[in-house]
Amino acid sequence: MRRVLTTLAQSMAIGMATSLALLGVAHAASNLPMRLGDAARPLAYKLDLKVDPAQPRHSGTVEISLELNSALKALRLHAKDLRISAVEYRAEGGAAQVGKASTADADSVFLRFAKPLPAGRGTLRVRFTGLISEQDTLGLFRQREGGDWYATTQLEDLGARMTFPVFDEPGWKVPWTLSLTVPSKQLAVANEPVLRERAAGKGWKRVEFKTTPPLPSYLLAFAVGPFAVKDGGLAGATPLRYLTPRGRAEEASFAASVTPAVVQQLESWFGMPHPFSKLDSLVIPLTENFGAMENPGLITYSSKIMLGKPGQETLSLQRNYVSTAAHEIAHQWFGNLVTMGWWDDLWLNESFASWMGDKITAHLRPDWRWELTTQHVRQEAMAGDRLPSARRVHQPVHTNEDLGTAFDEITYSKGQSVLSMFESWLGEARMQAGVRRYIKHHAGGSASSEQFVHSIAEGDKDLEAAFASFIDQPGIPVVRFELQCEAGSAPRLRLSQSRYRPLGAKNMPDSQWTVPVVLRTPGGVSRHLLKTQNETVTLPDASCPGWLQPNVGGKGYYRSQMDPALIQPAKYSVSELLALLDDQRALTQNGELKLSSLAPLVKALAADPRRELREAALETMAGLEPMTVAEQRSAYAALLQSLFGAQARELGWQVGADDDEDRRLLREALLPFMADSGRDAVLREQALLYTRAWLAAATRDGLAHEELIDPGLRGAILRSAALAGDATLFDGMLNLARVTPDRRLREQLLSALGVFGAPDLAARARRLLLDAKLDSRETIGPVLGRQIQDPLLAQSALDFVAEHDAALRKRMTKVAEANLPEVLAGGCTKERAERLQKQFGPAAAQLDAGPALLAKAVSRIELCSAYREAQAGSLQELLQSTR
Repeated sequence: MRRVLTTLAQSMAIGMATSLALLGVAHAASNLPMRLGDAARPLAYKLDLKVDPAQPRHSGTVEISLELNSALKALRLHAKDLRISAVEYRAEGGAAQVGKASTADADSVFLRFAKPLPAGRGTLRVRFTGLISEQDTLGLFRQREGGDWYATTQLEDLGARMTFPVFDEPGWKVPWTLSLTVPSKQLAVANEPVLRERAAGKGWKRVEFKTTPPLPSYLLAFAVGPFAVKDGGLAGATPLRYLTPRGRAEEASFAASVTPAVVQQLESWFGMPHPFSKLDSLVIPLTENFGAMENPGLITYSSKIMLGKPGQETLSLQRNYVSTAAHEIAHQWFGNLVTMGWWDDLWLNESFASWMGDKITAHLRPDWRWELTTQHVRQEAMAGDRLPSARRVHQPVHTNEDLGTAFDEITYSKGQSVLSMFESWLGEARMQAGVRRYIKHHAGGSASSEQFVHSIAEGDKDLEAAFASFIDQPGIPVVRFELQCEAGSAPRLRLSQSRYRPLGAKNMPDSQWTVPVVLRTPGGVSRHLLKTQNETVTLPDASCPGWLQPNVGGKGYYRSQMDPALIQPAKYSVSELLALLDDQRALTQNGELKLSSLAPLVKALAADPRRELREAALETMAGLEPMTVAEQRSAYAALLQSLFGAQARELGWQVGADDDEDRRLLREALLPFMADSGRDAVLREQALLYTRAWLAAATRDGLAHEELIDPGLRGAILRSAALAGDATLFDGMLNLARVTPDRRLREQLLSALGVFGAPDLAARARRLLLDAKLDSRETIGPVLGRQIQDPLLAQSALDFVAEHDAALRKRMTKVAEANLPEVLAGGCTKERAERLQKQFGPAAAQLDAGPALLAKAVSRIELCSAYREAQAGSLQELLQSTR
């Protein structure tokens, strides 16, 4: 599953009980373990469902072939919010026994029988009905698009139990035989191709699918609706299709043009064909907290990732689709063919797919320089891993709360960064050979992190220890490099390590890693496995080197600290410069460097012709904005103008016919930031003129008018216009947002509405969160996420949420409720952290993962506050450097 990640431009715009599965006596709900145990083992499922997307409920029967290890009177099964109307068990060669269902806890039921079920094999049959959710995008849910209803599944992580009674654990990997009874004029799709289809009464048909290979419950998938189908031909021997809302098949043209190459590249890398019989790509109109899901044979994508009108596919859409598709298709081997045995190895599935997906994207489009994304991933990972609340990558999962925190930057980005580091240490060929061994040995089954590392290490115990040191404990090592040059001796480098601790961090115990250090001096590259706290390396140089690159390729998951005199940016690659800047910024956050010491490097990178370096300088400056106080913001804007103003005005809002991709992407990142934080009146006024003309035309005839505003710039221009907008502009944007069927455009308009700074207009924007005609999933982030970052609006935003708490929560999903503190985690003061904790603490305690997510949000504000206080004088020095 691909998380929804924030782009640079967007970020700137804003123990266990004894009897586990089968119980003869009742237990209190709070005492029931998360896992069902092994007293019963599912062998196969036959699932027969009746689904009409236009109706709020579904019904069905599930037959589960079981093997019981002993005689049992009660069976515990996962089922959440399901109505069970009939229960029957028939042992092999025996008579049927009728059972009754009763609630065990929020996630499971007891199926009780008058006489013990005999040990051995048998079949459990359960009839039930369930809810097709219209609010959540978990389990079986429905959404309306273009006047039509569509029903789709998202069963990861705990959605299967909301759809049918099941042994809902990833280690139970068995075949599934699925049949769907659906409205006769609608299309039904699932993991496998259709076996047969026949009429099933007036207005209905029964669609039977081929039996799947062994799959865990969370990878079962199906969808029903009036889908349009775009045939994608073959990728090798695998047939491809693209399923979209009615009438929009051509909007999948870009996806269809690149997906075959993604499949073929992955087949080549793994050294084996795509492991499933087909590959459908299906659009979900609106997703929450995920962008795509790797279901075997039926990958689902958010509409914003996959759909683009022909000729209007923006650069961000193209890049997002290719990298997301590569991630999800990589899962077909790693995660689907070989599956995790339990949720504590979720990191391995997701980090591998991210690592592999970025590798394939870089290979397919070398002009995108996608390999540099490693640095963005490393930066995101370390931003989370520096927190006192950071968890380890390989995190035990014993409760739903444990699982609720697993889909984060530690699982995805830190895991990916660790894999990148060890590939750099081992070499690409050895890493690939290890992965192939792992896949071949465990194909069709489940495997663990330990088995993966064993396949990679090939008996190298030091390597296994190194890997464990990074995934089995939280935190980031700081490696210090001290040059030792003595007459008559070869130059040496003293390495020492400690845990990175940002200013204000508490309760962070000491740690030690086995660190694969790869460094470069004029004499060449040196490699050293740092196993203890202090060690010395002899350098290959004939004399004392004048410079040092402490992290070759920027692939090491460690912070580097050394004498500034040894830093020579001219000797570093782009990846190494990105890692250097991030490390230097981190050393200001732990107090080892003054904030003002960043100025020369930021200034140099801001003027560098390479886009990625300019954007890194821009992002560094954006990160300082929350630290400024009201009387400093004019100086902050002046500093931005000195660094980026001329570039922004030279680029301008108009896209030239000869503009290359770098120029377009830099414009999308730089101009809205300068219009907002840089207080560039010219850019604001130009954006306002363009928006008024575009809005008048769009309102008049309902067309997007790409000739007036480039699709790739539209969101940026609308937000920038809102900075100088009035009530008339607000009304125009809101009216269009209410009627447009284009979800991407509606999101851009709502994001712009969140930018209006006049108090009365900001209040109107907040009231949209309660508007029954708008989906809260499309308003909360754009409105609250923006206003909480504005010092003039943040207090009112928090007050609004407090005043309308009950009404807001009624409109929100549980996922959104748990994540709300993260949305509101703006500000950089102790008072803000205290208010967030007080305002959300009681509600967070009632939500899976709520306390952990709140702790993370509060911790970020507290660290920012400590950073701000410690570096206040140095920040003032930096701001005065433009005078």
